Amino acid sequence: MNKSLRNKWLAIGACVALLGAAAGVWVLLHPASFVVQPWRAQQSVTGARFVFGPYPVDADMHRLKAEGITTIISLLNPQLPYEASLLEDEKERAARLGMRVLNFPMGSILGQRFGADYERNSRAAAEAAIASPGTVYIHCYLGLHRAASVRDYLEQHAGQVATREFDGSLEHGRSQRQLANERAQGLYEQDDYAGALRELATVQPLDYAAHVLTGWIQLRLGDNVLARDAFRRATLMADAKADAWGGLGFALLRLDDLEGASTAFEQALRLSPDDNDAMLGMAQVLYRQDRTQQARALLERLHAESPDNAEVNALLERLKQPADAPR
Repeated sequence: MNKSLRNKWLAIGACVALLGAAAGVWVLLHPASFVVQPWRAQQSVTGARFVFGPYPVDADMHRLKAEGITTIISLLNPQLPYEASLLEDEKERAARLGMRVLNFPMGSILGQRFGADYERNSRAAAEAAIASPGTVYIHCYLGLHRAASVRDYLEQHAGQVATREFDGSLEHGRSQRQLANERAQGLYEQDDYAGALRELATVQPLDYAAHVLTGWIQLRLGDNVLARDAFRRATLMADAKADAWGGLGFALLRLDDLEGASTAFEQALRLSPDDNDAMLGMAQVLYRQDRTQQARALLERLHAESPDNAEVNALLERLKQPADAPR
């Protein structure tokens, strides 16, 4: 082989190697890609409080927030460049959604442990999960070996004896409608109401969750008629829940339909007797109907549960004013 031909093949080989390396980096930085997805663990729950699974991509974050997760314990190792990048992205997304991220680095590549702190950080992660209030999400990259080590410790020291399947990796097997709803929910929580409505409109027809979210968005935008119509459509669907009836109550309250609002809040409380939002809405209806004793009873119950609720406290203060004071 002459020199020029050999140099040509060497250049081709170098390009192929560079493309392969770039593809490898892309795969590592996209834990829910079609390449990695088949290897990701299904999410599982030990007891009711400890949720295990793979690295949460953006759609997962919104679902975890909706599931009541308050703390995320990440076992990613910042000494690995791709895990360091993923960890920073995770912290930013969690902060936007009001969740905290605790990091206990555990070194593992293809299931092989490395680093002197593996066992110590496994125990520390489990103990942090036990000490954290609310529901905790514990993950590594794929949700397999490192997460399993923490789960084993929890089962031995937190009184947990079994693990059950949670819902699978959150993007895997989820419909376009579900993913659109979750993206819209995330935009709503960031106060991007126009963006949330555009996202909801990408998949038709709207389902129950989309109608309810549309109602809350329209309430935030101040269009009470559109909010009323969206909530009403949700209440007419099979198995309508308290959130649709409560939302309808607030829309009707803003439209000064006190009787309609009262009926809606009654239905919400029938479906969910401890729904504090529906109780507050009913208290507002009773206050405006001059049924002050009944309003006070609901407000005092809410105040006992949440003494710092500014809206409850303001309404209680108004009840102390003379009957002829302006409302």
